[in-house]
Amino acid sequence: MTLQTLAIENDFRAAMRRLASTVSVVTCADKGQWHGMTATAVTSVCADPATVLVCINQSASVHNPLRAGGSFCVNLLTSGQVLVAQAFSGRLTGAARFAVGAWDTHAQASPALRDAQANLFCTVVDRFCHGTHSIFLGRVDSVRMAGAVSPLIYQDGAYAVARPLSDSCAYA
Repeated sequence: MTLQTLAIENDFRAAMRRLASTVSVVTCADKGQWHGMTATAVTSVCADPATVLVCINQSASVHNPLRAGGSFCVNLLTSGQVLVAQAFSGRLTGAARFAVGAWDTHAQASPALRDAQANLFCTVVDRFCHGTHSIFLGRVDSVRMAGAVSPLIYQDGAYAVARPLSDSCAYA
């Protein structure tokens, strides 16, 4: 790796810390075992057909089960679910992660966080490899939503909450 490449990589990481993202937990099941990880690299692709994109590091424990299983759930966390985010971001491993929060099994067998802002139940329709990550495209087969909108946000290496701007901030 050249010094220029290293500098770009470091600057890129610093720039991406400024990109605020909703925190999700991506889950799947494989051979009767539940797997999951905290993710912010989740986005909608299109509404017709309803499709999401999830980027997963190939060294993550959920990567191979997700690739093998073919279905997954994106659990959009609320501002009160920091402990869930922390459990799935490496503080806990394996089945111990699912001891934090209330989890259900969906018809596709993917675990779903019962009180998440939303659960997107998806079937993998495509996968691409790029660098250290796999990019999974998931067709959204069903959606479950609960409560008011109160997303958990990740920005600059810390959890945060979002709130609407006041009317005084609007353009005249």
